[in-house]
Amino acid sequence: MQKRNLGNTDIQLTSIGFGGAPLGNLFEELNEPECFNIVKKSYEMNINLFDTSPLYGYGLSEHRLGNFLKSIDPDKYYLSTKVGRYLSPKRNYFKEGKFKGHINFEPNLDYSYDGVMRSFDQSIHRLAVSKIDICLIHDVDRYNFGKDVDIYFKQAMEGAYKALNSLKEQKVIKAIGVGLNDADICTKFANEGDFDCMLLAGRYTLIDQSALDEFFPIAKKNNIGIILGGVFNSGILAKGIGDNVTYWYDKIPPEIKEKYKKISLVCQNHDVPVPAAALQFSYSNKLISSMILGIDRVEQLEQNYKYLNYPIPKKLWSDLIKENLIDERCMI
Repeated sequence: MQKRNLGNTDIQLTSIGFGGAPLGNLFEELNEPECFNIVKKSYEMNINLFDTSPLYGYGLSEHRLGNFLKSIDPDKYYLSTKVGRYLSPKRNYFKEGKFKGHINFEPNLDYSYDGVMRSFDQSIHRLAVSKIDICLIHDVDRYNFGKDVDIYFKQAMEGAYKALNSLKEQKVIKAIGVGLNDADICTKFANEGDFDCMLLAGRYTLIDQSALDEFFPIAKKNNIGIILGGVFNSGILAKGIGDNVTYWYDKIPPEIKEKYKKISLVCQNHDVPVPAAALQFSYSNKLISSMILGIDRVEQLEQNYKYLNYPIPKKLWSDLIKENLIDERCMI
């Protein structure tokens, strides 16, 4: 599997990274042996980036990920988690939102200096490993805060950013960044602070290339490593436009359905599966250090590896540009 440097750090990441949200029972419950085997298989397939968050299953993802990682050489992988929420015990079990089963804690939103230090300390204990390599300020975007995003941005820069810088100066972590759903908010963080990397979900895909406008240029200028999430746009580019498939975890808008159909037709004309085109398109940009893929089945690992290495003729890309389906600025 190919490796690229993460921005100006000495961290070299594999093209595919392991996304830990499914370990937190995102959308469906997984059992413990399944989770262990999924992480183990990822490691055996030479994936070296493992990403999680306290939010995923309210600590469950970190527990499950650490359960395997603590058994292997810490020099053989890079671990990423996030801050912005610390967890408190919940007396009565509850089910909430996207996580279909979790450990009995509840998240407390907190981007303050002390809140971030508390969150980081909790993560170290849940993971039960000796290190965290990459730490990201989580979810300061419109998807989570709407018109109030600027309020939380200010809190994050005044608190979380300073806390992560302190941890990096102490050599507790190697790289700091943000994990967001909005390219323009990534740009705003890049303009306001000195970040090593940014995890951006769903904004550089076959369907949406809005990251090209402002974020990619400043990331290149500042040598910020880019990790992509959501390269399948929450399902549509992996599964098509069936009734149970989502775009941005919601019903697929009519215009997106039409765009998908046109992309699918071009891929079909070149005998290329859409998911293969989606993966290779996103990674073709040399600014991309890695792509985080949420994995809930061992079979998905094997399939995604095949998609990443599927032979794609250059004419497919030129046809997509000709049909105005991908931006002509894309470097393919």
